[in-house]
This record gives sequence, C-alpha cells and structure tokens, in this order.
Amino acid sequence: MTPQKQKIHRRHQSAHLQPSDQYDSDIPLPPTQELPPQRTNAELNLSVLQRHLPSTTSIVSIAPYAVVYIFTSTPQSGPAWEKSGIEGTLFICQQKPESMNGGEKYSVIVLNRKGLNDFICPLSGDIDYEAGYIILRSTSDETGEENIWGLWIFEEDEGSSTAGMREVNAKFIQDCAAKAARAARNVSTYR
Repeated sequence: MTPQKQKIHRRHQSAHLQPSDQYDSDIPLPPTQELPPQRTNAELNLSVLQRHLPSTTSIVSIAPYAVVYIFTSTPQSGPAWEKSGIEGTLFICQQKPESMNGGEKYSVIVLNRKGLNDFICPLSGDIDYEAGYIILRSTSDETGEENIWGLWIFEEDEGSSTAGMREVNAKFIQDCAAKAARAARNVSTYR
C-alpha cells in the first residue's frame, strides 16, 4: 500500500469510532462560581438611571413609552411642536439635595430607544397638562434660553396596564415639581 492510501484508510477508520461517554483531561475544571444575587426590576432600573444621572436616589413613577416634543417658533412657520427624536421609557426620579440645606429635587428622564441622547429635565414649578401632553419649561444651562418641552405618554384603553398612564404621570410630575419649587424657595430664604 502506498502511504496515501493508508492516510485515507485511517480517516475512514476514525469515522467509525464510537464517542466516549467519559471526558478525561488533565486540565482542572474551573471552580464553581456563585450566581450573582437576584435583583428586582426596580433595582436594575435605578442602577441604569444612576449611570445617566448619578444623583438619582429613587424612582417615583415609570411610564413604559413616551415621546418628547420641543416647541419651536420661527417667523416663517410660526409656533409648532416638533418631535425631538427622543422616545422611550419615562422615569420620574428623586435626586440627592445639592447640599445639607438643599431641599427635594426631582427630574424627568426619558431613556432614548432611538439614539444616544437621552432627555433629562430637572423639575421646578411650571408644569401644565393640556390635551394629553405634559408641558415642561426649562432653562438651558449652556445658552440660558428657555425651552418648552411636550411629553406624550402612551396609554391603552381601560383594563390594560397602561390605562390612565398620562394623567397619573402628569399628576406625579406636577406634585414633584411643586415640592422642588417649595424646597428651592425655602433654601433661598435661609441663605
């Protein structure tokens, strides 16, 4: 027989070997690792939010889906609402006070499912709820100009888990904004 035929013969022969039930190896098995502790959805959500806004201490309310609009006004087209490109889960969160004298602070956060820019808006006194939209006003830290935001929150008919979600979250946002505004007034009177 030629060497080539022997190689072919060995290949065919090895194809007929039965697999072994036992796995023998000189390499030691890795030590068994303990599973990480089970965390609730609330704990997971809070840890994600703290990555975006480290001062977050608790979640007041969650809406599964919201869309952020911005109010614009130009001389050519006049006033209009435009989608900001931010939509996703909405969280109403409480933050740590800035100092020992600092009062309660709250923010609305929308974690964007469509891009990398999230919506984070500190809450203060001026919140409206009109025609199914929560209207927020905020001053930009960078430019100092006032922005007007509209939040539309998805909700389904009665009997579903999202029924009444808009009104419930609008009330939470208004209450949190009022608490933050009172706390800010109280802090400024003590200074």
